[in-house]
Amino acid sequence: MVMNNSKAKKTWVIDFNSALPTALYWDSSFIINFAHADARWHSECVEFGARLDNSETLSYVSTLALDEAWFVLLQLMIQDDYSGKSFWRVVNDNPRVIVNYIDRLEKISDDIYANPRVRVVTIGSRTPRLALNNMRDFYLLPRDALHLATMRQYKLTHLVTTDADFLPVQNIFIYTCNPALNPSR
Repeated sequence: MVMNNSKAKKTWVIDFNSALPTALYWDSSFIINFAHADARWHSECVEFGARLDNSETLSYVSTLALDEAWFVLLQLMIQDDYSGKSFWRVVNDNPRVIVNYIDRLEKISDDIYANPRVRVVTIGSRTPRLALNNMRDFYLLPRDALHLATMRQYKLTHLVTTDADFLPVQNIFIYTCNPALNPSR
Protein backbone atom coordinates (compact mmCIF):
# COMPACT_ATOMS: atom_id res chain seq x y z
CA MET A 1 0.00 0.00 0.00
CA VAL A 2 1.34 3.45 -0.90
CA MET A 3 0.69 6.23 1.56
CA ASN A 4 1.49 9.88 0.93
CA ASN A 5 2.65 11.67 4.09
CA SER A 6 0.92 14.92 3.22
CA LYS A 7 -0.29 16.96 0.32
CA ALA A 8 2.57 19.41 0.77
CA LYS A 9 5.38 16.85 0.44
CA LYS A 10 6.15 14.14 -2.04
CA THR A 11 7.38 11.44 0.29
CA TRP A 12 5.72 8.07 0.04
CA VAL A 13 5.76 5.30 2.64
CA ILE A 14 5.28 1.88 1.09
CA ASP A 15 4.81 -1.38 2.95
CA PHE A 16 6.86 -4.50 2.27
CA ASN A 17 3.96 -6.23 0.49
CA SER A 18 3.70 -3.62 -2.26
CA ALA A 19 5.08 -3.89 -5.77
CA LEU A 20 8.85 -3.63 -5.90
CA PRO A 21 10.74 -0.86 -7.70
CA THR A 22 13.41 -1.43 -10.35
CA ALA A 23 16.11 -0.15 -7.96
CA LEU A 24 16.29 0.24 -4.20
CA TYR A 25 18.85 1.62 -1.73
CA TRP A 26 19.37 -0.23 1.57
CA ASP A 27 20.10 1.80 4.64
CA SER A 28 21.90 0.17 7.55
CA SER A 29 18.74 -0.39 9.61
CA PHE A 30 17.52 -2.88 7.01
CA ILE A 31 20.85 -4.74 7.05
CA ILE A 32 20.89 -4.82 10.85
CA ASN A 33 17.34 -6.11 11.05
CA PHE A 34 17.82 -8.96 8.59
CA ALA A 35 21.25 -9.88 9.98
CA HIS A 36 20.47 -9.98 13.72
CA ALA A 37 17.96 -12.62 14.79
CA ASP A 38 16.87 -10.64 17.85
CA ALA A 39 16.30 -7.40 15.95
CA ARG A 40 12.79 -5.99 16.21
CA TRP A 41 11.99 -6.33 12.49
CA HIS A 42 14.13 -9.41 11.76
CA SER A 43 11.51 -11.72 10.27
CA GLU A 44 9.92 -8.96 8.19
CA CYS A 45 13.30 -7.86 6.79
CA VAL A 46 14.39 -11.45 6.05
CA GLU A 47 11.11 -12.01 4.21
CA PHE A 48 11.49 -8.76 2.27
CA GLY A 49 15.08 -9.70 1.44
CA ALA A 50 13.81 -13.01 0.02
CA ARG A 51 11.29 -11.07 -2.11
CA LEU A 52 14.13 -8.92 -3.41
CA ASP A 53 16.23 -12.01 -4.19
CA ASN A 54 13.38 -13.43 -6.28
CA SER A 55 12.66 -10.18 -8.10
CA GLU A 56 14.20 -8.10 -10.85
CA THR A 57 14.94 -5.27 -8.39
CA LEU A 58 18.54 -4.13 -8.20
CA SER A 59 19.56 -3.26 -4.66
CA TYR A 60 22.26 -0.76 -3.83
CA VAL A 61 24.23 -0.92 -0.60
CA SER A 62 26.85 1.70 0.14
CA THR A 63 30.10 0.99 1.92
CA LEU A 64 28.84 3.58 4.41
CA ALA A 65 25.80 1.38 5.17
CA LEU A 66 28.08 -1.63 5.68
CA ASP A 67 30.31 0.34 8.06
CA GLU A 68 27.34 1.55 10.06
CA ALA A 69 25.73 -1.92 10.14
CA TRP A 70 29.00 -3.58 11.21
CA PHE A 71 29.32 -1.22 14.15
CA VAL A 72 25.74 -1.70 15.37
CA LEU A 73 25.89 -5.47 14.82
CA LEU A 74 29.18 -5.63 16.71
CA GLN A 75 27.55 -3.76 19.59
CA LEU A 76 24.54 -6.10 19.57
CA MET A 77 26.64 -9.26 19.45
CA ILE A 78 28.90 -8.12 22.27
CA GLN A 79 25.91 -7.08 24.37
CA ASP A 80 24.38 -10.52 23.73
CA ASP A 81 27.53 -12.27 24.94
CA TYR A 82 28.39 -9.92 27.81
CA SER A 83 25.02 -9.16 29.38
CA GLY A 84 25.19 -6.66 32.15
CA LYS A 85 28.30 -4.98 30.71
CA SER A 86 28.25 -2.05 28.35
CA PHE A 87 29.72 -2.46 24.89
CA TRP A 88 32.32 0.21 25.58
CA ARG A 89 33.34 -1.38 28.86
CA VAL A 90 33.93 -4.72 27.15
CA VAL A 91 35.82 -3.23 24.20
CA ASN A 92 37.89 -0.83 26.31
CA ASP A 93 38.85 -3.62 28.72
CA ASN A 94 39.82 -5.97 25.89
CA PRO A 95 39.99 -4.49 22.37
CA ARG A 96 40.85 -7.93 20.97
CA VAL A 97 37.30 -9.07 21.76
CA ILE A 98 36.16 -7.78 18.37
CA VAL A 99 38.13 -10.58 16.68
CA ASN A 100 35.49 -13.01 17.98
CA TYR A 101 32.86 -11.35 15.78
CA ILE A 102 34.69 -10.61 12.55
CA ASP A 103 33.78 -13.96 10.96
CA ARG A 104 30.07 -13.24 11.48
CA LEU A 105 30.40 -9.72 10.06
CA GLU A 106 32.39 -11.12 7.16
CA LYS A 107 29.68 -13.73 6.45
CA ILE A 108 27.00 -11.04 6.35
CA SER A 109 29.17 -8.95 4.02
CA ASP A 110 30.07 -11.92 1.82
CA ASP A 111 26.38 -12.74 1.39
CA ILE A 112 25.70 -9.16 0.30
CA TYR A 113 28.65 -9.06 -2.11
CA ALA A 114 27.79 -12.48 -3.57
CA ASN A 115 24.17 -11.56 -4.30
CA PRO A 116 23.85 -10.94 -8.05
CA ARG A 117 20.96 -8.51 -7.43
CA VAL A 118 23.02 -6.28 -5.09
CA ARG A 119 25.51 -3.59 -6.04
CA VAL A 120 27.89 -2.39 -3.35
CA VAL A 121 28.73 1.24 -4.11
CA THR A 122 31.00 3.89 -2.70
CA ILE A 123 30.26 7.46 -1.86
CA GLY A 124 31.68 10.03 -4.23
CA SER A 125 34.13 12.74 -3.27
CA ARG A 126 31.41 15.42 -3.42
CA THR A 127 28.82 13.35 -1.56
CA PRO A 128 29.73 14.75 1.89
CA ARG A 129 29.15 18.29 0.61
CA LEU A 130 25.73 17.23 -0.69
CA ALA A 131 25.05 15.61 2.67
CA LEU A 132 25.52 18.98 4.37
CA ASN A 133 22.73 20.33 2.17
CA ASN A 134 20.55 17.38 3.20
CA MET A 135 21.24 18.18 6.86
CA ARG A 136 20.20 21.76 6.26
CA ASP A 137 17.17 21.01 4.08
CA PHE A 138 15.72 18.05 5.97
CA TYR A 139 17.29 18.31 9.45
CA LEU A 140 18.96 14.92 9.01
CA LEU A 141 21.78 13.67 11.17
CA PRO A 142 25.11 13.22 9.33
CA ARG A 143 24.83 9.49 8.55
CA ASP A 144 21.30 9.75 7.22
CA ALA A 145 22.28 12.82 5.21
CA LEU A 146 25.15 10.84 3.68
CA HIS A 147 22.83 7.94 2.84
CA LEU A 148 20.45 10.33 1.08
CA ALA A 149 23.31 12.00 -0.78
CA THR A 150 24.56 8.58 -1.88
CA MET A 151 21.08 7.66 -3.10
CA ARG A 152 20.96 10.83 -5.12
CA GLN A 153 24.49 10.26 -6.42
CA TYR A 154 23.22 7.00 -7.96
CA LYS A 155 19.89 8.57 -8.99
CA LEU A 156 17.89 6.35 -6.65
CA THR A 157 14.52 7.40 -5.28
CA HIS A 158 13.51 4.22 -3.41
CA LEU A 159 14.85 3.39 0.03
CA VAL A 160 14.33 0.42 2.33
CA THR A 161 14.60 1.33 6.01
CA THR A 162 13.02 0.83 9.40
CA ASP A 163 14.15 4.31 10.40
CA ALA A 164 11.70 7.22 10.65
CA ASP A 165 14.47 9.80 10.20
CA PHE A 166 13.93 9.86 6.43
CA LEU A 167 10.28 10.95 6.62
CA PRO A 168 11.04 14.68 6.14
CA VAL A 169 12.87 13.99 2.87
CA GLN A 170 10.98 15.01 -0.25
CA ASN A 171 10.68 13.02 -3.45
CA ILE A 172 11.58 9.58 -2.14
CA PHE A 173 9.72 6.33 -1.69
CA ILE A 174 10.32 4.61 1.65
CA TYR A 175 9.78 0.85 1.82
CA THR A 176 9.33 -0.25 5.41
CA CYS A 177 7.71 -2.73 7.75
CA ASN A 178 7.78 -0.27 10.65
CA PRO A 179 4.18 0.82 11.33
CA ALA A 180 5.46 3.94 13.08
CA LEU A 181 6.36 5.31 9.64
CA ASN A 182 2.74 5.09 8.56
CA PRO A 183 1.58 8.71 8.19
CA SER A 184 -1.94 7.84 9.30
CA ARG A 185 -0.76 6.96 12.83
